[in-house]
Amino acid sequence: MVFDKTDNGSGAESEGQRTITIGLVADEGFASTIAAAIEQELPPTITIDGTDARLDTARPAVTLPPTEAGSAPLGQWLEAIQATNTFDLVLCISEVPRRVGASPVVAELRDGSTGALYVPSFGTIGVRRRAVAVAIAIVHDLLRSDTASRPHLRRSMSKWAPGPDPDGGGERILLTPGMFGRTRMIMGMIRCNRPWRLVPALSSVLAAASAASAFGVFYASIWQMAASMTPARLTLIGVAAIVAITVWLIFPHGLWEHRRFRSSTTDRWIYNSATLGTVVAGVLCMYAVLFAVVLLSAAVVISPEFLTAQIGREANTADYLSLAWLAASLGTVAGAVGSSVSDRSDILNATYGHREMLRRQHSAERSRAEKAGSEEFSKAQP
Repeated sequence: MVFDKTDNGSGAESEGQRTITIGLVADEGFASTIAAAIEQELPPTITIDGTDARLDTARPAVTLPPTEAGSAPLGQWLEAIQATNTFDLVLCISEVPRRVGASPVVAELRDGSTGALYVPSFGTIGVRRRAVAVAIAIVHDLLRSDTASRPHLRRSMSKWAPGPDPDGGGERILLTPGMFGRTRMIMGMIRCNRPWRLVPALSSVLAAASAASAFGVFYASIWQMAASMTPARLTLIGVAAIVAITVWLIFPHGLWEHRRFRSSTTDRWIYNSATLGTVVAGVLCMYAVLFAVVLLSAAVVISPEFLTAQIGREANTADYLSLAWLAASLGTVAGAVGSSVSDRSDILNATYGHREMLRRQHSAERSRAEKAGSEEFSKAQP
């Protein structure tokens, strides 16, 4: 839903018109992009008890404190935000995979002044549009705007339920129950991880794989082998290559979470599924680039007449595709697995667990800095 933010009057605020300040605080990455879209689409005014109130939004530079997996302490978030800012409403946009039991939480309200959106629960398609709609609905709900001016949510996201804590300050949550909701949350986590960003980190891997794949362009035995293979066999080889590079990226680089780091079996399953999906998606992007490079090289270097003479029949486009397919698969296994990643931190940043650990480290460092500042201030006092 898009609201018209143009000024209908002279540009000056009406005399005596109430102004409501809204603080939009988001995690870095995709959640921040969603926050920017929400800020742009929020209506300039809202009707409360028949009177228009002006909405004033701000994006304070506040990092949301880390939280345990599966939960999100809105009270702690609000305290951190209001420590340096004063807002009438606070809306947090987080990449935390929030859940109640096995059901993902899309949004949450608390104390009549705080709301949160959990980006992973929106999945991968139409995330901005649906997140903006839910955010606007939250603002209308928190402000108890007139019914006629409230937007309508999709039927699958139209029912609010009491929070799990009956004494949680009027907490209400918006759930997406069922296996579909959990699958969509994992897909949303993969989207937040932005797997295509793995491709630059795998540049050295891609270079090594390209060098190994060059044998497929210059050696006739590989042409003959590819021409004799069925699509099913080529698919099996390609899958084996992708599995090999995925395993090599996940386990030696410590991306797989174990019980000693995350005790909850459900959380481990969710986080590891998102990590696996992210790495596979990144590897598929790299594999597609490699396939395109090999196919282009083969088309330039190998003439159809020469390929025909080598495979013993008339060469066609399918033979070039098979050649590139086999060479890319062999190159991935032979070159990539034995190479090194150019920047290990980029691989780690593609996982929720590592970013969560960084948030905890930053929070601990900030707490130590604040404590040291307080002690120095106390010593300076007479």
